[in-house]
Amino acid sequence: MIINTETVFWTQVASFIAFIVALFTLYRLLVEQKDATIQLQKENIAYLKDQLTDAKSQSPDSLAQSLSSRIKLYEEELLRLKQDKTSTQEQVQAKETELKQVREEAEELTRKILHAKELLSDFLCPYCGAPLAEKAYQEEFVEHNGYEFSIDHEYIAFECGYSILDGKPGVCPSQHSKHENA
Repeated sequence: MIINTETVFWTQVASFIAFIVALFTLYRLLVEQKDATIQLQKENIAYLKDQLTDAKSQSPDSLAQSLSSRIKLYEEELLRLKQDKTSTQEQVQAKETELKQVREEAEELTRKILHAKELLSDFLCPYCGAPLAEKAYQEEFVEHNGYEFSIDHEYIAFECGYSILDGKPGVCPSQHSKHENA
């Protein structure tokens, strides 16, 4: 069986063209996948921006400010109703009830904020309020008199540089600078 050189040549050309087509097809698929990933990331960013805007509008500070202004408005309206000779006792009582409800909402918000601050205290430097940077546990095995003991170590570090190792506190830089200024 004799193989013609021309047949080998055209077989190689066809193989090369098939390879190039397959290569460009894979490249196109990868580019489309990359573009889809970029689009998904853009949508995620837009969603997270919306979430951040919603969170800012629902922050405890803005809620407290809103409740405070509502209380002030109700108090002014109640005072005006009491001074107005044409208003009825029912109108005054209705405004007093509304004012009481808003004050209760404000007190509840204050309680929630205080509770959140208590929960957050473990994650903030007790001196300057810097956030927690690292909390790690490590186990150490020690041999003493032929017995092996396991000792647990706890390391807590805050962004300001303050750290606690096995319950022994270090020095917060803000605390240190206060001592130098004194």
